[in-house]
Amino acid sequence: MKLQYTITGLRSTRANDPLAPSGRPVDGCPSGGESVPTCRARDFQVAMVVSARADAVAGARRQLASLLQSSGLTEYADTIVLVAQELMVNAMVHGCENQSEGRFAMRAMHGRGCLRVEVEDPSPKQPHPRTATVDEEAGRGLHLLDALVTRLGADLSSPSQTGKTVWFELDLVSGEAAS
Repeated sequence: MKLQYTITGLRSTRANDPLAPSGRPVDGCPSGGESVPTCRARDFQVAMVVSARADAVAGARRQLASLLQSSGLTEYADTIVLVAQELMVNAMVHGCENQSEGRFAMRAMHGRGCLRVEVEDPSPKQPHPRTATVDEEAGRGLHLLDALVTRLGADLSSPSQTGKTVWFELDLVSGEAAS
């Protein structure tokens, strides 16, 4: 059993928002705002365990970029890699901060015109967007993610486990990406 929550403090109700103000799914939204992937028929799926080190995150980013290029998703590769890297860096910095040998998992799947990326780390601490001052170097990542993706959320692990999975989905609408 997973507990799903939206990352609060971000997106207000927009036309493409998967949840209506009532919290019920908007008709026609494939995932209905739930954490169940809309990408059920897999054109590809990849999973990797990444050490919580900058060089390992860079390697995972390169692998994802290569997969996207070879899968014909060139048009979306820069955005997907940027957002996935932000989630991986957040997992490295915040999700693995108290781990001696921190590791997190990254999964990406594509199917039916949708790409989903999940980053699972051992910390149950929820991501919280904040307002950064002009002089701060950090604090803008979740706001940027929200502007770039179709859906964004996080699932808490079951009560018997620790950790969370932060995920995003991007609807791919070009002829190149539709499947």
